[in-house]
Amino acid sequence: MPAKPKFLLIVPWDYQLYVVIEKNLTYLGYEVVVVHTNQYAFTYQDSFRKMNYLVKKLFSSDKRSLKAEYLTSKRRSLIQKYERYEVTLVIRSDLFSTELLLEAKERSVKFISFFYDGLTLNPQVLPQIKWFDRFFIFDRTEINTFKAYGVEYAPNFYVDYPGLDSNPLQNKSAYKIYYISSYHPSRVEIIQSFYKYITTKLQPVRFDFVYQPQDEGKIPAFIKKNFNCLHTIVPYEEQLRLIKNTEIILDFKMDAHAGFSFRIFDGINWQKKVITTNDLVVEEDFYHPNNFFVLTETNEAELDAFLTLPYVPLNPAIREKYSFKSWLQRVIDYVP
Repeated sequence: MPAKPKFLLIVPWDYQLYVVIEKNLTYLGYEVVVVHTNQYAFTYQDSFRKMNYLVKKLFSSDKRSLKAEYLTSKRRSLIQKYERYEVTLVIRSDLFSTELLLEAKERSVKFISFFYDGLTLNPQVLPQIKWFDRFFIFDRTEINTFKAYGVEYAPNFYVDYPGLDSNPLQNKSAYKIYYISSYHPSRVEIIQSFYKYITTKLQPVRFDFVYQPQDEGKIPAFIKKNFNCLHTIVPYEEQLRLIKNTEIILDFKMDAHAGFSFRIFDGINWQKKVITTNDLVVEEDFYHPNNFFVLTETNEAELDAFLTLPYVPLNPAIREKYSFKSWLQRVIDYVP
């Protein structure tokens, strides 16, 4: 049996999105090494390293720097597991050190980056673009702005490994609407307004709202009373299971960028109606007025008609276009 191609995935911890990407890559035939931004439990590789760490910990006055040094060392050791990777995919390269990225580049046949945040909002990433063979951004509106950097457009995707792809229309939905969001000031008012409106039309609904304890004073009393407030994340794979068992998906975009969130593509995958504040969906090949409603500050009343419309199945070729497998083929030109 031929060896599986090696794939290095360097990725944020965000909601454990990396878990479903790793599973999808494994399903597609790759041997995957993951390097993420979260903490790693300390392990001693040998007696020298153990002694070195203990001595540094004993005498160092900067425990934070010592911890950062260990995490950098741990991440580099993961990269060094193999001499050669057929593909390295870096998501949010600005979250990783130059040292780590260049180490990965040296070991990679193809060195690809995907950035699912706004470049305008994160100019610190611009000097890194030249290191990559291809650099993709998820916000189509920024392509012309950063044309000189050679960036390319790739939207987000839906994962398509077995276990998540059964027909949701055969299952009874647990909620009419399920929504999960982390705290961001730009979304607070519209989320509350929409909740007040939609709960007079549909029941049951579930709104999960995640925020850090230090933001407690910023969270309106209405949200604390009516939403399921959490201080810990709901892992991405669990989010998908909840979305699968809802009738309508909500997508409130942040003001900082115009890229399509993963929720748009979950709607495509699960054949769900989507209510979104991203008006660019009307320009896309997957758009159908029965399936997508663009919410504004003044058109909530028009939702009544949308809620009664039947879902119109998408052309299978268009639906497949937004799967992870198709996305990967597009960004690396190769799937084993």
